[in-house]
Amino acid sequence: MVDDAEQALRNKIKLRLLLAGADVESVDQLNFVESEQTPAAAVSLLRKSLFWSSDELITIDELAQRSGLDVELCRRARMLMGLPDPGEAALCRLEEAEAFEGFALGMELFGVEPVLQFARVIGSALASVAEASLSVFGRSLTERADDSEAVLPVGDAYTLEVLDAVEAFQIVPMALQILSKLQFDLVMDRLTEAPGQPSFAAVGFVDLTGSTRATAELGVDTMAAALTRFEEWSVELTVARGGRVVKYIGDEVMFLAPEILSAAEVATELLLRVADDPVLESARAGVAYGSVLSRDGDYFGSTVNLAARLVDKAKPGSVLLTGDGASDCPGAVAKGKRRLRDLPERVDTWRIG
Repeated sequence: MVDDAEQALRNKIKLRLLLAGADVESVDQLNFVESEQTPAAAVSLLRKSLFWSSDELITIDELAQRSGLDVELCRRARMLMGLPDPGEAALCRLEEAEAFEGFALGMELFGVEPVLQFARVIGSALASVAEASLSVFGRSLTERADDSEAVLPVGDAYTLEVLDAVEAFQIVPMALQILSKLQFDLVMDRLTEAPGQPSFAAVGFVDLTGSTRATAELGVDTMAAALTRFEEWSVELTVARGGRVVKYIGDEVMFLAPEILSAAEVATELLLRVADDPVLESARAGVAYGSVLSRDGDYFGSTVNLAARLVDKAKPGSVLLTGDGASDCPGAVAKGKRRLRDLPERVDTWRIG
């Protein structure tokens, strides 16, 4: 027997699906008896209604024909974006054709390989966004349970939470449309600076120390929250000085700034915030100024290698610097020439802290 409370939850689930546009027959066929299968079935109905204008699925051959691409090239581009190979089955969304028409045009303008590499970057970035959305949902459940001393929702109550998440997730693609335009606005001015050619900038690495031990002592959840603070500080401090975070490598951040002074300020302030954090123990930094090469959102070259070697040599709570302008950074003390791993010549260095 289903009690009144359970029936009310099931009615809420059905109503949510019907209001979102799911067909009545499919909603009526939901199997609430095998409750572990209910969330997956409900999500399947809801995402069809919210994310896609058509349920029609097509083969990779049809997708290639509609977008004007060679079949194997279309398959390769799709897989580089992290989408599984559909084989010969009709598993591609009809709406994919519009995106792949854009790739076909890009290949005509810029060449096949550069656009395929761009597809890989897009796929990797969007996969991270989607995974991060799941993390937001998971953390919200855990934190709510911790605050109220309640248990995590199960059964039909969990299904309702999942439907909330799916409806919230549909906001992300809409927001990305605007955010991607804002990011393109930021890089448009650099079109006149011969992108793809070496330029001069400061590269910084800041590495947390003692995080492995702290994780073992304090637990994964506590350390994860502390790492989130570290990552947020990294972005805030870097963007405020005209730079950008390039990537995170475990408990280390790599960032780029236009001048060594601004990079030194980012690193110094970040070390201070880490030192004041109740969980994080300390950090060290390496900053180098010189020629860098931008490719696919990452940066390469001897300057990047220098900064990476310097952070390995830095003591906790200090910043090691090299390159033009290092001596002019406030608090910088000359430390002479240093031998750095894999580099043939000693490098002039300065230290802050």
